[in-house]
Amino acid sequence: MRYSWNVLPALAAVLANVATPAYGAEAALDVAIVGKRLQQKGCSHPIYCDGPILKRIQLGGVFDDDKTFVDMPTRKPVDKIVAEFNSLPANATKSDLTRFVNENFYPAGSDIVEAELEDWTETPPFLEGVTDPVLRGYGMSIHKQWKTMARRRDTSFLCDGCETSLLAADNVFFTTGAESSREYHYWNTYYIEIGLLKSGLFKTAKGVLQNLLDMVKAYDFVPTGGRIYYTDRSEPPLLALMVKTYYEATQDLAFVTEALPLLKIEHDFWEMYRSVNVTYTRGSTDPLGKRDSGSGSKANAKVATYGPDLFSTVSDNGTQLRPESYSADYEAAKTQTTAPDLFSTLSGSDLYAASEAGTSPGVQYADVKTATQGPSLFGRRSLLRRDIDIPTANPFAAFTEPQLLVLGSTEINSTIAVNLNSIIYQAELIIADFIELVENSTTPECVSYRDRAAERRQMLFDLTYDAESGLFSDYHLASGKKTEIWSMSSLWPYWAFGDSLPSDGAQKALNNIDFLHGKFPGGLPNTLYNSSLPWDYPNIQPPMQHMAVRSAQNAEDYTCKKSTTGAYDAPCGGTAAKIAQSTVNSAFCNWYTTGGSIDNVLNSYGEAPANSSGVNFGSFVLGPDGDIDTTTSGKAQGNYAWTNGINIWLFDNYKTQLQMPSCPNIKLNLVEHTQSPSPSPLPSPTYAPPPTHPTTVPAPPTIYTPPPPLTSAYPGGKSCVRKRVCRRCHRVVKRIWASGNGGAGCKNPYTKRGPFSNLPVRR
Repeated sequence: MRYSWNVLPALAAVLANVATPAYGAEAALDVAIVGKRLQQKGCSHPIYCDGPILKRIQLGGVFDDDKTFVDMPTRKPVDKIVAEFNSLPANATKSDLTRFVNENFYPAGSDIVEAELEDWTETPPFLEGVTDPVLRGYGMSIHKQWKTMARRRDTSFLCDGCETSLLAADNVFFTTGAESSREYHYWNTYYIEIGLLKSGLFKTAKGVLQNLLDMVKAYDFVPTGGRIYYTDRSEPPLLALMVKTYYEATQDLAFVTEALPLLKIEHDFWEMYRSVNVTYTRGSTDPLGKRDSGSGSKANAKVATYGPDLFSTVSDNGTQLRPESYSADYEAAKTQTTAPDLFSTLSGSDLYAASEAGTSPGVQYADVKTATQGPSLFGRRSLLRRDIDIPTANPFAAFTEPQLLVLGSTEINSTIAVNLNSIIYQAELIIADFIELVENSTTPECVSYRDRAAERRQMLFDLTYDAESGLFSDYHLASGKKTEIWSMSSLWPYWAFGDSLPSDGAQKALNNIDFLHGKFPGGLPNTLYNSSLPWDYPNIQPPMQHMAVRSAQNAEDYTCKKSTTGAYDAPCGGTAAKIAQSTVNSAFCNWYTTGGSIDNVLNSYGEAPANSSGVNFGSFVLGPDGDIDTTTSGKAQGNYAWTNGINIWLFDNYKTQLQMPSCPNIKLNLVEHTQSPSPSPLPSPTYAPPPTHPTTVPAPPTIYTPPPPLTSAYPGGKSCVRKRVCRRCHRVVKRIWASGNGGAGCKNPYTKRGPFSNLPVRR
């Protein structure tokens, strides 16, 4: 099928294998940075974060994986270990270092043990209404995997003065699933939480969130993961979204009341340590219509970027090396391509910024075809941005060795990341809504958070929006332009505030997402460049698929008309449901080809043992045809918790659209039946209902619940919705008519906007 709509120029170019055209006129000019962000103190633990012990062990080749050493609890007090190390000869061999480690440290991961789930249920709510036996069997399989992934902290064996890098955690947590993962990670926890809630594991989900809130109490933010060497960096700040999701599922106002001050503290951290003020001249168009911001006027905004500006934990030439990947970072920083060596091309926190962005350094943040020197964003030495010669004629060809050294081109901590600022926008609105909920009034503080959110939204529209395609792109502050490399993470604004954007732009974005899905039916790659890095083509990451589903669904809800049956009229085509189906297919096919089977429904594949559990991959790989490659081995991957959570969430939200999964070039070995097996009905749920409000806490105000995705809001009839803006309180209100006879004789109940109706703040 040919598409006639406009596509983002760089995106269209790589798909058509033609040269990349330049962007049109920028929406904003004369972008300038005002002041600096605050420096953050780095982790300084003498073993796990910095110092001669870490350097000698990690560069001495004692372990194949650097993370092994920093996950080993000590057998002796730290001061005694430091003294023994100082007595080692300067020319200590690898054997000497290995003996030192074995005598002074327990094996990696000795500080975590398997945990039981107190609220476990054999009747997960998300399977109610799922009738296909293969889908039901697969859904039950991934539900049961929660029990295999739950962990808790156990340091009861440590001596007085002995230490571990594992941070305190009073509740059950889930590791990522990777072989080297021995702790929870920040943004992974969001995807775990949405699955736990759909599984009916409310108490477990609450404990998982409490672990993160306890980190804010200790550090003023949530570290990247639950180890001490992560305490000088974070990850995409999804904590507010997690608390909102939990509240929507449980109506636990007491938990919100306790969490609200900590959400404010985390927001302040990102404002102080990850943000700078910018000024710019606004462009000629302003579809958002913000007051006193006309063409050519000066605008001010606070923008967030990834990456700490640390004043400790530094190694040679001021380059910060991550303890858990110390030797790899050291070698990358030493590698010479052309003079000067890469040490002089790295700003102090590029590696930490890459970690904080939730990705590894990749093409997304590269400054393409630029070899000029410019001042570092935050007052550090100049950053040389290498010419990595990204191919445009054949973007799917593997990069050459020099091209893979994109680390010298990354400028993550001088990039306005669209996804990061969209997430903080969501957090600001959630905090404002929580303040209104707890205080039972619209306080000045509540209005202030909404004003900050409106300012951030306007900045993203001014600096990162492309009207021709309806899509967003990251903005490089140092070079003063949008990136030419489109990334799927820049779809996040349509999840965050898609109903605030021009309707024609939302329709273009929706069409472009659908176009990409047609090219890549196995899943949407984060970028379209085959750099061999995990977050570039041909790798597919489940969190990006979830974000694409949320963004596409929001665009569909905003722009598309529904028929009386609840199906979308052309040209919408249910793009969100199609991405949901492909995500479930990809996970299922890798699970099936690694031994997954369903008793009396689906036999195991190939030589896999009967009734084996299969593997839920943490990422997938596309084949040359754009479909999922099911030939990859699952031996290097464990069951990934975020894949579990995302698939359970998709089951619950798209259960009426999902069909039995199909795998490319593989026929499912179904158990033969005289007739198609009918699923037995689920027994009554045994999980405890969501907690009720304590009598000492007032009940929350009535919350408008939007219609479920892809179904009619009022069974048997139509719903009619009109919106208007309350100028006094800056809130959107809805007037809803509903009836069971197609809309005739509608009643007129008047429903105010509830705190979590996801309606935009309009000015």
